[in-house]
Amino acid sequence: MTTLLIRISGNAFDEPGLVQKDTVGRSTTDYELQWVVGRGETVIAAGEATGLTLRAQLQSLEVEVLERATTVLVIPTEQVLLLSCQVPGRNSGQIRQALPYALEEYLASDIEDMHIAADSIKPGQPIHSALIAHDQIKVWRAWLTNCQIVADAIISEAQLGTITDACTVFLAAEQATAIHEQSSATVEREEVVGVLENLAINRLVTVGETLSKIESSQLDAAIAVEHHANVPAFLFQQYAIYKPINLLQGPYAVENRKTGTRKDLTTLAKLAAIWCLIYVAGLGAQGMWSASQADRLATDNRDQYVELFPQDSVPITTAQLRRRLEGKLRVQGQPLAAGSIGFVQLLGDSASAFGTTGKVESLSYLQDKEEMTVELELKGYEQVDQIQAQLKKRGIEIEVVSAGSIDGGISARLRANYAK
Repeated sequence: MTTLLIRISGNAFDEPGLVQKDTVGRSTTDYELQWVVGRGETVIAAGEATGLTLRAQLQSLEVEVLERATTVLVIPTEQVLLLSCQVPGRNSGQIRQALPYALEEYLASDIEDMHIAADSIKPGQPIHSALIAHDQIKVWRAWLTNCQIVADAIISEAQLGTITDACTVFLAAEQATAIHEQSSATVEREEVVGVLENLAINRLVTVGETLSKIESSQLDAAIAVEHHANVPAFLFQQYAIYKPINLLQGPYAVENRKTGTRKDLTTLAKLAAIWCLIYVAGLGAQGMWSASQADRLATDNRDQYVELFPQDSVPITTAQLRRRLEGKLRVQGQPLAAGSIGFVQLLGDSASAFGTTGKVESLSYLQDKEEMTVELELKGYEQVDQIQAQLKKRGIEIEVVSAGSIDGGISARLRANYAK
């Protein structure tokens, strides 16, 4: 994934900004910034610019790279308050509703003036949140719009400075920001050693300027110091590893900006998934319908058997019914006659067409002519044509002996035999 990370240089609260002219000549407040473009944890390009000159610098890069890049704006630490608290609730919805009331205890200002961006919410676990004043985030959104920058995420430096089992310190000429275990503090440069002495740490990561010889000598010798001179590159690598809370949530959420082949593939995959679901659902419905028709036919066959042979027990399975019919036609001690076999075969091949189309009233078979006569009730004359067409494919000829109207349909007598 390609990422464009933009870091605001300096403290935006203290700096008045740079008076620039926008594309139509209007005066506007702009900020100096540092930018990095990379894939994964690898930096492709980097530079320094202002909001209004950033687009010109990025023109040297591939258009497709920038179109698909995730743009991240990193703002000063002091503008964002990071809090963690336990919130009661049975589900994420209840916890989200109660979260502002739980955070209000830690604020000196009105909670309604703050925008709350929360990390993933799970019942029974602490909720990590990032808070910023509504007025402040609106200022950044207006600045982004004026500079024609479409940001996918806004985060603070402190959110990218959190490192497990270490303290991260962003060092500048006059100030230092220390980040340790989800907490951060910005102090004067001469006070940074005193802050570090109060922390039980074995590893220190400095970003930006290096510790002076005096500051290094005042640290515990057991503390391992790791230094990163390039601040934007460090932030970029941290963003590739840790995914901090995005302030662009709720009313400030941005639309998904997937473009090009990735969007086409996503759309194609969604359509394919929908058609697969429809196909599977259709197969399931067809299977259920076929099973119901088979069950109904088996029930009708058993009912007909009971009517013909009321003294016998009811056959349970279709195979048992077939064996009993063969037994009725078999002369005791003699093999099954060819004519009887013809009747059983003809009945088996045509039963599905007669049973699923209408209700069989009677059935008879002439062995010498190898003909079977069936009387059944149908809904209409068109079903006679359906039976003829269906059985013709199986090599069975159907002759309509008689047909007449009755209440709710027609009564038809059909003669069936194998085509010769």
